[in-house]
Amino acid sequence: MIGATLVIWFAPEHYFGGVPLQSLRWAILFVLLTGLAVFWLLCWPLKRVETDGEAIYVSNYFKTARYDLRQDVAGFSETRWLLLKVCTVELRGAGTFGRRMRFVASRKQYDLFRREYAGAVQFD
Repeated sequence: MIGATLVIWFAPEHYFGGVPLQSLRWAILFVLLTGLAVFWLLCWPLKRVETDGEAIYVSNYFKTARYDLRQDVAGFSETRWLLLKVCTVELRGAGTFGRRMRFVASRKQYDLFRREYAGAVQFD
């Protein structure tokens, strides 16, 4: 998208058959900025979450934090977003990535996790 924006902004109009490009240039810039904002708000906060049964490991691919399931985790909640199951881990206190961390869960793995740890962790 950035490449298309640069081409439309800096290429001479004769490459496009002499069509005036002023409105197209502003429209493509608007689409680019809107796409970046949507990515920043929806995708960037997502984390990678794994468990070994005693703790969960939360990573943003640069740092990894370990939280004990019974002591540090207050609960899990889930929402559906299009075809994805977006889950939220809520901690009892502030953690490395904040108090709430969102991740996209595998339906099969998350349902298995819910069955195994129903008594130890609160699920909403």
